[in-house]
Amino acid sequence: MEEMLDTYTRDGKYLGIKTRSECHEPNPGFYHKPAWTWIYNDKNEILVQKRSMAKRKYPGYWDMPCAGHVEAGESTVNGVIREAKEEIGVDIAEKDCEFVFEFIEDSAWEIGQVFFVKINKNVDEFALQEEEVDSVSWLNFDDFKELLYSDKWIDYDKKYKDMVVEKFAELFKSRQSS
Repeated sequence: MEEMLDTYTRDGKYLGIKTRSECHEPNPGFYHKPAWTWIYNDKNEILVQKRSMAKRKYPGYWDMPCAGHVEAGESTVNGVIREAKEEIGVDIAEKDCEFVFEFIEDSAWEIGQVFFVKINKNVDEFALQEEEVDSVSWLNFDDFKELLYSDKWIDYDKKYKDMVVEKFAELFKSRQSS
């Protein structure tokens, strides 16, 4: 059965439920809200995933560790929790999900809900969903920025990438001073 997604106007007014395929038509005229999750650890490293070669879009490219559609009736936080369990095999508590910002991606008709989650695990402790994720790696901030802006990273809007870098810089700076 096809995924059902809540839909919205660009300014966030709820419109109703549509199928995933309806949401992904060219110019559907409404938006949906995926959950985009970034993971960091106590060493101020950022987890990245290499997408499976079986993926239809951007196979073998680097990407954020977890991302996915929020199902109809599901909160974005519950979407974060579900996707983390499915894609990298980790259990996340709701209290550990920090909403960071919202990013409107007009070309994809998405209102991305961006979250940070702190997890302290070695890469071999993640249980990867083979059809989604080939591997994960921890990167220090400088190496992360270099990869994020390279042609090996999935093609996200530069403004989105800049916002992610800015929010991680703020987070890591605040952690150093505390």
